[in-house]
Amino acid sequence: MDQQGILYLSNGDVKNVLDLGRAIEITEQALRDHSEGRVIWSIPEDLAIKPEQGWQSWVTGCALATEPVAGFRIRSIKAAGGSRDVSRPPRGPRRILILSDREGGEILCIMDEDWCHAVRTAAAATVAMRLFARKGSTTMAMLGAGDTARAAVPVMAKAFNLTEVRVTSRTPQSRHRYAEEIGKEYGLNIRPVESTEEALKGADVVISATTTSTPFVKESWLGEGITVYSIGKHQEMESSVYKNSDKFVVDSWERCKNKSDMQRMLKEKYLSEKDLYAELPEILSGRKHARQSDRERIFIRAIGLVNQDVAMAGYIYRSALGSGIGTRLPY
Repeated sequence: MDQQGILYLSNGDVKNVLDLGRAIEITEQALRDHSEGRVIWSIPEDLAIKPEQGWQSWVTGCALATEPVAGFRIRSIKAAGGSRDVSRPPRGPRRILILSDREGGEILCIMDEDWCHAVRTAAAATVAMRLFARKGSTTMAMLGAGDTARAAVPVMAKAFNLTEVRVTSRTPQSRHRYAEEIGKEYGLNIRPVESTEEALKGADVVISATTTSTPFVKESWLGEGITVYSIGKHQEMESSVYKNSDKFVVDSWERCKNKSDMQRMLKEKYLSEKDLYAELPEILSGRKHARQSDRERIFIRAIGLVNQDVAMAGYIYRSALGSGIGTRLPY
């Protein structure tokens, strides 16, 4: 590991070195490492300061048994959901990742995590979709037009031949801006639509990434053979989707239970572990089958695993060193 000081990587630096296709590979391997016990998790899992209003502060971390690095994510989240404050421009990053060298204990890198976390989240969704989506899937619905959505469609386009992407969001302005900007930057056919139902009609794959606190996707809108990946902070799908999908999958049952929707459903005994078909690592390892019929409706609820972020940060750090990118903060 490089030992000439701490490397600071801005969001722009990260964008310069983070390859979207490589991100999918890194995230898939991180899921395998999680499944096979090659992660040293922080204890406690989260350190959080959670006022009921305003901004909350969260710290999550782990070390990788496969690489001599450890990392902590430090992030600010609005109690009401989201990491944006439209009332004023940001005065600095609201998410950073600190990477350290396990061999010598030195802090190696501090990076703005805005883009790399969005890409990691999108890459995890893409790994799941490669396992569960119908063969030849070409039509995608993107529910939400925020930071994660800006990475989700370009990353998915690395794995699928997307001939049409329909995006819907809370406001017409955000979805039209999204369609224009992302479509132009990545050469994709993105169409803004007015309603969730319209976005879902005939879609092969769906990624839902919103901050809503009210479920807005009805089960009746999810057609035969669809694959849905939900990564919102709160519940996005009608409760019956969790029960009635042909396969209900999570990235990690132990951690996904901490999501607000899962906590509530488990407490109310509406949902139990018996309703779960599999965790994603079980599919990757071949212990359970992925899609078995073109008619299956598959619902995936994800929380995201910090070892994916740390693995991504390790790759970004090494790439930045090799490219001479970043700002040195001397010891």
